[in-house]
Amino acid sequence: MAGTQDPITASRFSITIDGYEIAAFSELQGITTEVKPVEHLESTDKELILKKLPGKREPAVVKLKRGKTADMALWAWHEAVLQGDILAARKSASLVMYGADGKPVARYHMENAWPSVVEIGALKAGANDVLMETVTIVCETLQRVSV
Repeated sequence: MAGTQDPITASRFSITIDGYEIAAFSELQGITTEVKPVEHLESTDKELILKKLPGKREPAVVKLKRGKTADMALWAWHEAVLQGDILAARKSASLVMYGADGKPVARYHMENAWPSVVEIGALKAGANDVLMETVTIVCETLQRVSV
């Protein structure tokens, strides 16, 4: 049995909305969370001290990649964004990472998530390459939750 300090390895990633897996991915290109520092000048009797404090929180970004499939669920979600339907576009979703045995090894909850970018890769006619799709999901909050 793997210990709690062992590095996470995953063989598959999925996006789940309302308990339904809408897309599976072969690659997680990254999860980015960021808080911009702000400068704060503090004065004492003897000196001025410049401090950097946590400031504005940037929206979290998740970037995933997969072989393009015929399933339309992910594109329909992105289409809501393209049409400006904010209520339909912003969803609570989960990013689930699965180990080689098919069991979840990590889970992240995303609040008010929406696919900001859907990129379809290049493909030559007659080639045996797989058409790749890259999706960037932006969310207001991203929280690591227990598996």
